[in-house]
Amino acid sequence: MIPGIDPKIDIAFKKVFGSERSGDLTAALINAVREPPPEHRVIEVQFLNPYSDKITLDDKLSILDVKARDQSEWLYDLEMQMLVLAALSPRALYYWAKSYAEQLSAGEDYTRLRRTISICFVNGVVFREWPEYHTCFRLLDPSGELCLTEDLEIHIIELPKFRKTLAELETDLDFWLCFLKNGEELDADALPAELDRGEIRKAMGVLKMLAQSDMERELYEGRLKAKRDLQTLETERRIAEDQRRTAEEQRRTAEDQRRTAEEQRAEWQQRYEAANREREAANRREEAAKKLVTRQIQLVERMLARQLSDADQLMACSLDDLRDLAERLERELGR
Repeated sequence: MIPGIDPKIDIAFKKVFGSERSGDLTAALINAVREPPPEHRVIEVQFLNPYSDKITLDDKLSILDVKARDQSEWLYDLEMQMLVLAALSPRALYYWAKSYAEQLSAGEDYTRLRRTISICFVNGVVFREWPEYHTCFRLLDPSGELCLTEDLEIHIIELPKFRKTLAELETDLDFWLCFLKNGEELDADALPAELDRGEIRKAMGVLKMLAQSDMERELYEGRLKAKRDLQTLETERRIAEDQRRTAEEQRRTAEDQRRTAEEQRAEWQQRYEAANREREAANRREEAAKKLVTRQIQLVERMLARQLSDADQLMACSLDDLRDLAERLERELGR
């Protein structure tokens, strides 16, 4: 039988990993994610918010994460996120901090705090430039060698980045991620040989029971519809944000073009004004030179006892013509 239940939908995820009857699956999933040494493997878990059949259709958008405590008193928060929300990273940190702080009651000292581990499966890409599908965050100094405290541990697992085929599955986490990505299409009674493992069979059995319960199936469909509606809203929000960003980029481009044009205009104006100043200076130099040559011509004419040329008429001639005239008169004087 193919249950047709997507284990990534939170109500199914919590049914599989948040029920008292499936604590061994939760422990196995935690160990698969963390790969701890033998002495720190989770053997049993106590659920702090176990799956309840009393969930109603009104709970469509409530948070259905899995909160558990192991034999070492360590706390775990497992969550499935179908959408990559814009604030996913600060949200993950906030809920970790909330779980960590809630360990203490008024008057209790900090030595009672225990390691708190958040594991978030995301059906989307969070870190686009990072190739790994499983990333673990801790409190380290910039060198990565000094840890402030081991109490903080946040795992982000991006399902779309997991692309292994059945033949490529190696680690326990590989098998669980394959189950999460493909569980909706698997036959609970005829699993592929690579997935025919006790824990996967039990997880598929839980999905099978969920599918056969009219009440739980209705709850599942309600959560699925709510997730689709939310996904539609998120898609519309992203489209609107992309449009706003595009419009802003276009505005900045137009502003840059306007600023460039203004700078070019100012540069051309400066060049024009500089050329005008140079032209005026050249005119003044030519005027002064013409006056000097004019006086030189009139001086030679006096020495030759000739009638003096009109100064205004001489100034109306070009500088070259005046110099030619001055040279002719000086040659006459020399003879």
